[in-house]
Amino acid sequence: MRNGELIIIPTDTVYGLAAKLYDQKALEKIYQLKGRELSKQIPLLCHKISDLDHIAIVDENARKLMEFFWPGQITFVLSTKPEFYEKTHESTIACRIPNHPLALSIIKKYGVLRTTSLNKSGEPPLEDFSEIVYKFGTDVAEIYKQNIEPSRLSSTVVDLSKGEINILRQGTITIEDINRVIGKL
Repeated sequence: MRNGELIIIPTDTVYGLAAKLYDQKALEKIYQLKGRELSKQIPLLCHKISDLDHIAIVDENARKLMEFFWPGQITFVLSTKPEFYEKTHESTIACRIPNHPLALSIIKKYGVLRTTSLNKSGEPPLEDFSEIVYKFGTDVAEIYKQNIEPSRLSSTVVDLSKGEINILRQGTITIEDINRVIGKL
């Protein structure tokens, strides 16, 4: 994966369109291909919690939740660290570790990836491999084929950036599941 290139990877939820973390040219290409508004951030997929050491602030509650639910179908929105903010001008960032062996091996190989669902904005994510190749094959460096059945359900998105728990999108993990781990709302 060279500078400016995108790849398509399977995850435990849906296929993702991915770029290297600080590859601005590839990130712009994601926005163009998806027809996505520039105001909508592209989340991160990590291989391990320590990948966030220079990216985001991980407090005690966030660490407990990550250790319990990751890898898995939960995305956390965290405040960013100054060095990440200086490079990206993003004060918060959504991040997740997928529960998918191939996705994890790809992330381990390339490092933290900016990854978003594979679809045009406003449309459902693509699932059929031949359709993915047809619609995006000429725009990406590589397409990794799904080797396990994904859930097809979006991850739960939890905003922890303000020191409290705020569910932004309900997925397979519920507030009750979260409360069992940290014991409060």
